[in-house]
Amino acid sequence: MRNDMGWLWINSQLISPDTTAMQSARTPHTKQLVFRQVDVDRQLVIYLNTTYDGDFLFTFIKQTPCSALSPYQGMLSVNNEPNQQIMFDCHEPNTVVYRIAKRKFSQLHLTTPDFDFDLDLKQWNPKALKKDDFMQHNYEFFQKHTTEKIYPWNRD
Repeated sequence: MRNDMGWLWINSQLISPDTTAMQSARTPHTKQLVFRQVDVDRQLVIYLNTTYDGDFLFTFIKQTPCSALSPYQGMLSVNNEPNQQIMFDCHEPNTVVYRIAKRKFSQLHLTTPDFDFDLDLKQWNPKALKKDDFMQHNYEFFQKHTTEKIYPWNRD
């Protein structure tokens, strides 16, 4: 995600090695709501947003050495399905990325050599993303009934 987005703190502005912080922002072009979790100690950022067709998309970005000869791997379990081995994409010599989209996440567990992620639905609040997406699809109606700025749905 672009760094020029106006990120707002959801739960804490204090980031220490033992904690993570949740933030929200809107993309500059489409005004889509996006959540992110920042883990400075592990050099990890996790994003959650919706896709153009209404799925949820988790994006994991980690600063770690990678190459075709030494790929970054993990074990993934989604919606209580058996674990499967996954490979992160090596985008730069020191950045790996993994994306997963699903209509619904009831559970997501990702284990790598450097971090362990367990989805906490209360922390990520996917209902807020769905609500915002719905309001953007129907922005004319909602804009008439609120003083808040409602952005029209505009996705590629």
